[in-house]
Amino acid sequence: MKFSHEQWLIFGLATTLMVILALIIALTYTLAWSKLATATLVFFLSYPLIWLAWRSYNFWKQAIMQLTTYTQVVREGETNLRFKEQHQDNLLAELQQEISALAIGNAHKLQQNQTLENVLSHILDSWPIPVCLFDENNQLSYRNIAMKEKIQQPMLIGTAAKDLGFVIDNGNLTHSQFNQQWQCQSISYLFQQKKCHIFSALDISQPLHQQQSTTQQNLIRVLAHELRNSLTPMASMADTLLCNDSFNEDQVRLVLSRIRQRSNRLLSFIEQYSQLSQLPTPKSTWFEFNDLLEEAKSMITEPCIINYQGSNQCFADEQQMAQILINIFKNAQEACDEERCKIDVSLYYRQENSQGYQQTKQVIDITDNGPGFANLDNALTPFYTTKSHGSGIGLSLCAEITRNHGGEFTLENTEHGARIRMTWPVDNKAHS
Repeated sequence: MKFSHEQWLIFGLATTLMVILALIIALTYTLAWSKLATATLVFFLSYPLIWLAWRSYNFWKQAIMQLTTYTQVVREGETNLRFKEQHQDNLLAELQQEISALAIGNAHKLQQNQTLENVLSHILDSWPIPVCLFDENNQLSYRNIAMKEKIQQPMLIGTAAKDLGFVIDNGNLTHSQFNQQWQCQSISYLFQQKKCHIFSALDISQPLHQQQSTTQQNLIRVLAHELRNSLTPMASMADTLLCNDSFNEDQVRLVLSRIRQRSNRLLSFIEQYSQLSQLPTPKSTWFEFNDLLEEAKSMITEPCIINYQGSNQCFADEQQMAQILINIFKNAQEACDEERCKIDVSLYYRQENSQGYQQTKQVIDITDNGPGFANLDNALTPFYTTKSHGSGIGLSLCAEITRNHGGEFTLENTEHGARIRMTWPVDNKAHS
């Protein structure tokens, strides 16, 4: 049987008391005292000995109990209890000082945390963006005024997320009150080694309407420009024929030929717009990038030098990737002022930290030796072009394909030409 420190102390004091009494009895026996005298002496000496043993035990116990009580009070966040001053040579004095220092440190930290929590709570309460927090059990731990007004139902602290109308899917929170005009974000974080969730929603209806209005205005402007360029000459040529009293067959054929040419151009324009708005969902797989690069090279009729370096494996929809390369190569070749167009292509991978975990992304850089983009701000605007025979579809189509792959399509001008960069996440398991 294993004794505790307290049991060992009691056992030691009791043993010491018994040994002292035994020695007294042995001494009286040696001195030939009578049994009555011996019993009387033992009786009178037992009280002070027991009292001393009790005082020794009580002194030890009170010091330990005081430390225990103070530690419990500190754990509860109270600071109104103080230690009884100890002698500097006392074995518990140093422990008392350490506990006091720990209590003061915890008090300052608690005060700072409370101040920070109050500030954050005040900021979030006055924030127009709906925000709410859920603990590790998906129970509501905080909600601001904007969230209560949007949900329009009682949001009591401790209520389960499902009871408030939230849907949890793979750790992400959604709510039916937030439609497509809201940009919702659900973030998981660790608080005191417990996984909690924060849900926020941003009303993007006004920026969305502005963007739609801008897009519609640009589209109308481009469509009007294209229709005017095609229909105005056609109307003029028709008026010329109608103004004649008699029709000359050669003139009629010429006019009809030009009208057909203009009509075909307008139909091609409409077909290109349809292609941009009806892209299929990409089916990404791993394939040999060199083979696709050779295929795209064969589509360039003018002399063009294409250099390539990097990985031979590419992760994308192979057919759509071929379309991207052909469009970019043709644009570079048409824009180049040099005697021979030179295009450098590189493909590599990099690790990025996304929402707390590592993600592999594929990067494709394409640079040329041309004059660069004449207008970077409108380079990706559909149907916008600075070329006399361009349609303004090529780069817009490339950017849309890249976005459908979950990536980014960026343009920039360099000292020696233009650079196009495409970045999107890849299948880590397949790549490894």
